Amino acid sequence: MKMKVITATFAIVLMFFGVQAQSEGTPNVVGTNHLLSSKILNEERGVQIYLPPSYQDSDKTYPVVYVLDGQRFFLHVVSLSQSFQQFQLAPEFIIVGIKNSYPNRFRHFGEGKENFKGFLKDELMPYVNENFRTKGENLLFGWEYGGSFVFHMMMDQPTLFNAYLMASPFPIFDAIDDLDTSSHLSTRLYFAVSPDEYDVRHSTEKLNRKLTSNPIDGFDWKYFEFELEEHRSTGYPTLYHGLRDYFKYYQEFETNNLRKFINAGGMAYALNHARERAKRYGFEPDLSLWSRFTIVRSAMRADDFYHFETLLNSMDKGVFIKELIAQRDYAVSQIATFYEKNNRFQEAIELYDLLLKKYPDSERLLTKKKNVTQHLTQKQ
Repeated sequence: MKMKVITATFAIVLMFFGVQAQSEGTPNVVGTNHLLSSKILNEERGVQIYLPPSYQDSDKTYPVVYVLDGQRFFLHVVSLSQSFQQFQLAPEFIIVGIKNSYPNRFRHFGEGKENFKGFLKDELMPYVNENFRTKGENLLFGWEYGGSFVFHMMMDQPTLFNAYLMASPFPIFDAIDDLDTSSHLSTRLYFAVSPDEYDVRHSTEKLNRKLTSNPIDGFDWKYFEFELEEHRSTGYPTLYHGLRDYFKYYQEFETNNLRKFINAGGMAYALNHARERAKRYGFEPDLSLWSRFTIVRSAMRADDFYHFETLLNSMDKGVFIKELIAQRDYAVSQIATFYEKNNRFQEAIELYDLLLKKYPDSERLLTKKKNVTQHLTQKQ
């Protein structure tokens, strides 16, 4: 009895020290901090830099996303980058968070914006390009006064960044008129607002009207209104939707809505996406098996047999089905079920036969084939 007590006590002590050791943990470090002595700003500037997971084990070059107010948005962009990678929505990219503080940010992005432009263009970007493997593809994001700075930077240096993202940009109302003298802008702009932002919304609506009524050659843009957000939160969805759209051709083509697919151009639209994806990122120029299946699946979900059959036949049905059986056999079962639903029993039986060659002892498939065969017999 005494021994048991001692053993129990010893176990409790071990548990205590084990929990204590675990509670101490290890540092969760995200990126590195850098301090730049800026001659242009005449001050020390802190920046945060995040390198993609593959950086150390490859010789690849990477796009760079520059994030104003990095003290707020740097970690959010890192999180987005990791999520994009998990779901293959964007290539890996370097993230540079440019720290700022109140009230200095109003000076840097306002009356001192010319100096801050110089710091960004002539000091920070050269530092990043010299010390890291950059691709020459750069994006700039800013919120509020930082968004206003982004707009002025775009007007002054339109080709310095491949895309400009601005959330709740303020103040830009008068500066928008500078677009009247722009006949060509080779860049992209993403801008966003919450409908509840009074002064900011007047500016973004003016910008939206001007760009809609007076298109600028070479200029691609998109406007977002985030109804569930307010002034302080617009930066986060702007980054998500802006980056998703900018890197939209990285993701293999996928559709979940037949009507939208048809309205966008149908198969020509899908094939163009695949070709553009190959051109930009080196993927195969043909539609992937997953892409083709989502197209057919969209017709099944819409319960549209005409488009289902038309799309399926346009893909060389026999080859497509063989590929699905080898890689995504569940999809063949879905197609067979759709045939059965539309009283195309013979086609359903043929697909079940192909699946049974792979799974000859499957009770589920044997039962499905039996039921469909009975329906076919009754029909005859």
